[in-house]
Amino acid sequence: MVSFFMAKLISTVSDAISYLNTLYESDSTPPSSGEEDFTVWLALFNVAVGLWENEEGMLWKELFVKLADASDGDKTTSAATHSYTCPSDFRFPASGWVWLGSGTNKTALKVIRQEEIQLYPNDTSHWCYFLMDKTPTLELNPNLTVEGGYTISYNYYKYATKLATGTDTFEMADPMFAVYFALSELKKEEGDTSAASIATQKLEAMKTRNEMPAFFGSDNLLNKTENAFGV
Repeated sequence: MVSFFMAKLISTVSDAISYLNTLYESDSTPPSSGEEDFTVWLALFNVAVGLWENEEGMLWKELFVKLADASDGDKTTSAATHSYTCPSDFRFPASGWVWLGSGTNKTALKVIRQEEIQLYPNDTSHWCYFLMDKTPTLELNPNLTVEGGYTISYNYYKYATKLATGTDTFEMADPMFAVYFALSELKKEEGDTSAASIATQKLEAMKTRNEMPAFFGSDNLLNKTENAFGV
């Protein structure tokens, strides 16, 4: 039976290294950064991160983020500038609007598809699009008058962060998937498939949790054509 609530036993790479060491080596002295085992195990964790990130048909809730939380990318407007660099981990936009300004002084720009530009009139309508090339950018309607110093706000879906140091944290809901995946790879030549089975179970549990509606929420989209309050 799949458990809907998973205890996050570990969060950092160091936690995962220690846990994997207990399962694989059965001793209390985990490898340190720079040692061969640490490097190999870290690489296996990153393979697990890649498998989780690219699981067929899944958009992970942990990878939906705000521009404000990104480590790079343009976050404020510059006068008479209509093109803004997206964060380096930007994968695709996850909201239908981009907001310029802060507090109650905000202007909403509708996000359109880049191939739809020719369908919009040559005026100062509030629209924008994301140019999805090798270095994605946010492009504002070139007819808009853009003033400097306004906060840019939007949500986006990001690439998973690769792990590099012992203090790095996993983005997946249950990092034990990465631990058991690494253990399964280390024991592959022994013909031991038990760790692989556990890794698969943990991945499936994360998928189930990811697809669950919010508590007391409906999993159906509201039909806005039906009668509701005030109609």
